[in-house]
Amino acid sequence: MATATDEMEEDEGPKYELYEAGSDKPRDDGSKMYTGSGKALYPTGDSYEGTYVEGYRRGKGVYIHSKNGDKYEGHYEENKKHGFGKMTYSSTTGEEEEETDEPKALRGGTYLGSYTAGLRGAQTVQNDGSSDGTFTYANGDIYVGQWCQGKKHGQGTYSYSKDGTKLVGEWEKGKIANGQWIFPNGCFYTGKFRYNKPWGRGAWVFKNGNQLTGEYVQKEQPTDEDPPAEDEEVQRPDPKVWCQFKHGKDVAVHGGTMFPPKL
Repeated sequence: MATATDEMEEDEGPKYELYEAGSDKPRDDGSKMYTGSGKALYPTGDSYEGTYVEGYRRGKGVYIHSKNGDKYEGHYEENKKHGFGKMTYSSTTGEEEEETDEPKALRGGTYLGSYTAGLRGAQTVQNDGSSDGTFTYANGDIYVGQWCQGKKHGQGTYSYSKDGTKLVGEWEKGKIANGQWIFPNGCFYTGKFRYNKPWGRGAWVFKNGNQLTGEYVQKEQPTDEDPPAEDEEVQRPDPKVWCQFKHGKDVAVHGGTMFPPKL
């Protein structure tokens, strides 16, 4: 999947053809200092059709990646996705999109929301809508919430299509940090999380209102992979962990259910 930086590099030098709207002949200087509507064809087979301002993709446009069929429809600023847009990822083999906490994520899905300087969301979390976005994954999972520098960050809800559970709360750099793990039957766990798994002190709240406090202990699963050397600048993936809940006090809530009666 080409990045915004890759796209910008493609505009450097006459290595592509730019056709002004209504013309069947490419401009001699490509997009250099061009303002108006046009269509660019790149040697890779990629294409962009939309608005240019002084040689930059700026305003509305559509960029199609020929390698995998990915398609972006939305706003640009200085050659980068910026503002509101829609990115559709195909299922064609290529760079994997964000993980979905499955053993191996399926490629594909759709993101609809804000971009800043080529990345999903904002540079810092904002509550004015500039951080908001919805990602619908190929397996049916959906994340609705805030994004920062391309990662899930801020308030958000991740819904799993497989079992109907949800992770609702505060996210940091793509992972939920604290919040609730909600089940379709009405019970939920509230507390902290690590690696998208419950971790530390928290409480289970059941449909009848009873609560069970305790602590989740994580144990890293063994792996055959060699850890990266200390001098290597390699970001280690999150380890797979087992989670064990050590319960404490069982609290019965007096006065009946915490849910209102059905009418």
